[in-house]
Parts: sequence; C-alpha cells; structure tokens
Amino acid sequence: MKVLPDRTEMERAFLNADAAYDGIFFTGVKTTGIFCRPSCPARKPRPENVEFFGTAREALFGGYRPCKRCRPMETNGQAPEWVEQLLARVDSAPTERMTDANLREMGVDPARARRYFLKHHGMTFNAFCRSRRLGDALKQIREGADLDDVALDHGYESNSGFR
Repeated sequence: MKVLPDRTEMERAFLNADAAYDGIFFTGVKTTGIFCRPSCPARKPRPENVEFFGTAREALFGGYRPCKRCRPMETNGQAPEWVEQLLARVDSAPTERMTDANLREMGVDPARARRYFLKHHGMTFNAFCRSRRLGDALKQIREGADLDDVALDHGYESNSGFR
C-alpha cells in the first residue's frame, strides 16, 4: 500500500486542481460514487464527502467508478480506441462477467487486454471487471441491500463464491 501525503495536503491539492499530484493519489467523491485525478476540472465537493486512495485499484474496490471528465484509468487521459470500447462495455453492464470469448467477439486479444491493464493500472482486465462488480456490490450492501440478492445480481453463482 502506498504512503499518501497527509489529508490536509491532499485536500489542498484536490481543491486547487494541482496536476503535480496526479498519480500520487486519487480522490473518491462519496456523493457521486466517482473517483478522479487531483487535477480534475469538475466542480469540487465538500471536504467531508471526499475520500483519498493511493491507486485506482483501491478506488475501484472502494465502490467508485472512473470520472468521465478526467479519465483516471487512462494514461495521460487518453487510452487506445480498443480500451475505450472495453471500458464502455463494462460501464454499460458493470455486473456482467466478461470472458475471453466476449473479448474475442469484440476483436480484442485477451492477452493484450491483460498486459495493457497490468502495465497501466496494476491489475488485469478481469481483475478490473471483478473490482467494479465487487465495489458496486459492497456499496449496495452498505446501503442495506440483501446479501443474497446482491451476490446473485452481480454475477456470483453462490454466496460462498461472493464471500
């Protein structure tokens, strides 16, 4: 786990949209469920609605989805077109399980997707999809949803598989 700057410094960097902190931490906004780069040009939330993460992976597992404005999952804010297609597919159906066959149907080699996500995000594409599903499931459980319904709705075949 990364050592982050102190909260006061991260709040200052986020509120001032300081690009020098991009890659050092990510900011999750509790009210919207979105995580951003510190330099995101979007309207800034109240400090009590902000949570800080060392990596995009931590933010995803925290139940947040990437901002469409600052694109924190993309290198320099721009991913290749084939990655854009994968991310759009995951965004359109975040609870769907993406298999290698699904990737091949989209014209993407599963090994290429795995290597790209490992290099740029520190996790495989399957781990990215799983983190989106799990993060969303945990968010629903925190909001009081029934465990059985959440597990089945998010592509898990049993409670033991979900746990």
